[in-house]
Amino acid sequence: MSDPLVTYVNDHLGGARIAVELLEAMQDQHDDKNCRDLATVLLLAIQADDHTLRAIAEKIGTGPSAIKEVGGWIVEKAARLKLGHTGSTDFAMFESLELLAIGIHGKLCLWKALQVASRADSRLHGFDFDTLISRAQQQYDRVERNRLHLAQTVLMAR
Repeated sequence: MSDPLVTYVNDHLGGARIAVELLEAMQDQHDDKNCRDLATVLLLAIQADDHTLRAIAEKIGTGPSAIKEVGGWIVEKAARLKLGHTGSTDFAMFESLELLAIGIHGKLCLWKALQVASRADSRLHGFDFDTLISRAQQQYDRVERNRLHLAQTVLMAR
């Protein structure tokens, strides 16, 4: 019988892989310094969260699922192809930020769920879920603020 906690954590490890790859692409593909700076700041924060999630995966008795990580990598590559061929770097950035916002919101949900589960599961003790939740909320707010700023220009009828 599989452990739902293990499955849940592994699902989110795949999502983290997507975010890291997307942010690396944003650093490489955008000429705008503000876009690159945003990607750099987010990449560092998301890599730190990924490190914590990997520590949780190890503590609960499993490492990352290679199948799910490869699946995440494939999804990200498909997204990168689409984002790289929109014809507008601002629109590509807008869509990238939307994908990141969705992923970061999922991470926020993850930390909240693990915080609740930690009350009954000692494998989750020792992690500062309050800080992780706060950090995810800050990441989400920053991405969403930038996404909505871009929406003002990229979604206007031409």
